[in-house]
Amino acid sequence: MLDNKFQKFLFHLTSLLTTWFPRGGAWFFNTFVPPIVGNKLLIQHLNRKNLKIIQSVKKFEKILVIPDIHIGDAILAQGGLQVFKDFFPDARVDYIVKKSVAPFFEGNPNITNLYPVFTGVHFPSESDIENVKRIAAETDYDLCYNCSPFFENESLFPKGQKILSFVTVAPQVVRNDIEQSGNSHIAYTCYDLPYQLLLKNHPLKRKEKFTGVPMTLSDKAISDAKSFLSDNKISSSKPIIFLNPDTASIYTRIPHRDQIDILKKIAALDCSILLGVGYTAKNIETELFEAMTAGEKAKITIVPTTVSLDAYAALIDLTDVFVSGDTGPLHIAASRKVSKSGQHSFRNKTFVISIFGATPPRLSGYDSTNPLFFGANQDVLSKTYVSESPCRNVTCVNKMAKTCKNVRCYEYLNTDVIFSDIKAYLNSSKTK
Repeated sequence: MLDNKFQKFLFHLTSLLTTWFPRGGAWFFNTFVPPIVGNKLLIQHLNRKNLKIIQSVKKFEKILVIPDIHIGDAILAQGGLQVFKDFFPDARVDYIVKKSVAPFFEGNPNITNLYPVFTGVHFPSESDIENVKRIAAETDYDLCYNCSPFFENESLFPKGQKILSFVTVAPQVVRNDIEQSGNSHIAYTCYDLPYQLLLKNHPLKRKEKFTGVPMTLSDKAISDAKSFLSDNKISSSKPIIFLNPDTASIYTRIPHRDQIDILKKIAALDCSILLGVGYTAKNIETELFEAMTAGEKAKITIVPTTVSLDAYAALIDLTDVFVSGDTGPLHIAASRKVSKSGQHSFRNKTFVISIFGATPPRLSGYDSTNPLFFGANQDVLSKTYVSESPCRNVTCVNKMAKTCKNVRCYEYLNTDVIFSDIKAYLNSSKTK
């Protein structure tokens, strides 16, 4: 991993170049960076190195999986939990997550011990780093599967610890993009990297196809979600469309003009609209709401911060369509909802719409209609829409380090196509 200060400096330079020369800069990075990063010899070298690590593990009885600190990444990295249980059903598989999202994983049968200790926002805090060191040191793990780019420093782990690093899959992902092949979604690759390595020397005990990640929800979360709809007089007799307006980065947030356009188009339908609140972009929901007419406002209900995160997830399951940019709630929507108590059956029939600006859509978007994408873990279709941008390039993958002065990630987004697909889906679902 690059040093954090150097990484910020490097990506600042790439941002400057594409600010001054949008098309030329994008052409330069997209022409010269992928062949270097996605070099076949590099891929072969990393595969040999990873296989050597796996083959050096004498037993797979205690495994630690470390996701990134962000909500979405913790959801996606569950593929790393399932793969080890698929090969070693009796193994102890532990998971470190952010405190706020712990309810999503409680009761997951693939997790033996859940450690809800992360508190960082964009980058790990000092306590996050110390907690990784402590947890790794307390148990003599046979293998640590590190799915975070922030914990690549081997000094965080006990001397001699066997570590499989997820970032080693990056060259293959770039190669997939060059050749327009393979599955590059983070959830899938978190599963597939260990799968391909383990398959060479170990029998697969559970042979279910990996279709995506789950999310466990409590009876209270389900009850709270239903109460929210009831209290706001939102009936399931009409379609419910949920728009999440915010993302953690300005480079992945759908512009106001497009969100207003989407809202107005949706409000023309006979439906109810749920509007999420802003966390990074404070009051974005109010600004969008105030841009509507009185008739349009009557169809919109803002989902306040008083709704807990797990109730928010349960609420999404009660909606017919979920629209979002690249952010945590998108992955909440795409995950398969599972009852923690076993007393509830979820719909898992939410049409998940991913709208992308800067970030590579194949890494975290969902589209069941495109063979190059990974579909949402729902029983209905999912689709990804990518805006036109003159400067989008391979360096946009690191949205947290970019410093582009002019945000041109959404130079043109065809909202007509998005609305047309929503309308077609709702019309088709009426006949089922």
